[in-house]
Amino acid sequence: MRLLVVLLVIFILRLPSWIEPHWYGDEGIYLALAQAMNRGAVLYRDIWDNKTPLLYLIYAISPTLIWAKISATICVLGTTAVSYFLAKKLKISAVGSSLLIGVLLSLPILEGNIANAELYFTLPIILGAYLIFDGTAPLLVGFLISLAFLLKVPAVLDFAGMFLAFSIIDLARAAPAKLKNQIKFYFPVALGFIAPVLLVFLYFYVNRALPDFLTAAFGQNAAYVAIDTGPLSKLSNPLFTKGVILLFAELAQLVLFVRRKITKELFFLLSWFGFSLYGSLLSGRPYPHYLLQVVPPMAILLIYLIKNFKKYWIGVLGYLGVLGYLGVTFGSHLYLPRYQYFFNYVSGKISKETYMARFDWRAVRDMKVATFIKESTRPTDPIFYWGDDAFIYFLSERKPATKFIQAHHLTTIDPSNYEMIIEQLKKQKVKYILVSRPVGFSFPKLESLIETNYYLGPVFDDIYVYTRLPQKSR
Repeated sequence: MRLLVVLLVIFILRLPSWIEPHWYGDEGIYLALAQAMNRGAVLYRDIWDNKTPLLYLIYAISPTLIWAKISATICVLGTTAVSYFLAKKLKISAVGSSLLIGVLLSLPILEGNIANAELYFTLPIILGAYLIFDGTAPLLVGFLISLAFLLKVPAVLDFAGMFLAFSIIDLARAAPAKLKNQIKFYFPVALGFIAPVLLVFLYFYVNRALPDFLTAAFGQNAAYVAIDTGPLSKLSNPLFTKGVILLFAELAQLVLFVRRKITKELFFLLSWFGFSLYGSLLSGRPYPHYLLQVVPPMAILLIYLIKNFKKYWIGVLGYLGVLGYLGVTFGSHLYLPRYQYFFNYVSGKISKETYMARFDWRAVRDMKVATFIKESTRPTDPIFYWGDDAFIYFLSERKPATKFIQAHHLTTIDPSNYEMIIEQLKKQKVKYILVSRPVGFSFPKLESLIETNYYLGPVFDDIYVYTRLPQKSR
């Protein structure tokens, strides 16, 4: 009964996200890719983004924003439910832990209202934690790791922290005998992980998309994370320094565990929390939704420390210090008034257009652009947009003329793709080229093509619509 009440509260908290407008850029990318995939496009080969494929497949089940919100809600409710039973296993407040996790995964303060990968992969992570802590169902654990990995690569770091703690705890009981048992445990784990991943690789190989898949999901993803960080070998590199801090923290925890200063439960939670935190901070960009990854171990660890405050009060102070650091790092990017927008809209105090503009003024602009494109083109006509707003493609229901739907995609991959784009635009004789001005990413050859083959049509705020000149008869 208590769990049902918690789930009901979380469901109510997430309901406003179901009627949000098309405003958040990431969701626009996922929807545009899902729409293209449903038309037969092969991911990465024909349509491009820089994440592993499972998130796009979830969106492709029904390429609508309402489905994205519903599926994210299902995963959050699942994470909340599993955390309830994990907390019971750890002998801490199940209601407190699950409620805290569900709330933090749902509030706009961490962009919990956005259907990003983090909301999906927290479910296989926490279910994996439940199984790993007892060392059960290793094949299923491996499968859960593959799901998390195929949603977003940093998710595997949570499992790395859990496995490290699990192995040490297990070996501490009876090292010689347990080592053999661990080998038997990790073999099915590896099998459960490798099999689904190999099937994914095989799919892209058969569809002549394997090089594109590797470049997009791993090469460009790594380059995206590493922007502004410099070489990993440099001591000034944030990834390196954070890794060193994590290493020393793990060593300190190991010493405390060996000396029986902390319990196996606390050692497990600290290791999970440390690796999860490192994963959420891989990129130097302070986007709040990155912190969703660390919510489950952070909340459970907090409840555990509060329960044992007298024994671990120093740990509580250190924990609060980490939370303070996260608050300073991400504080300027927090979003708070989403529920106020919702109540004002459903009560009729503001119009739909005002409601959309409260989230982002570009949401209204995108609807106007999409309406113009729909009325001025046939459903089979491709369009090309040079900017970073994939909703243009999704809302207009028109095929992208090239596989690149975001201008920033071309900043970390082969420059020859610029030439490929120009050739495709010429070959397809694209009727409309849309450019966001001022241009964020320089593309001189596109400007030259527009100058010689297009004339300026309507302008929607910062989006300039260029129409192809009529072809001269010979």
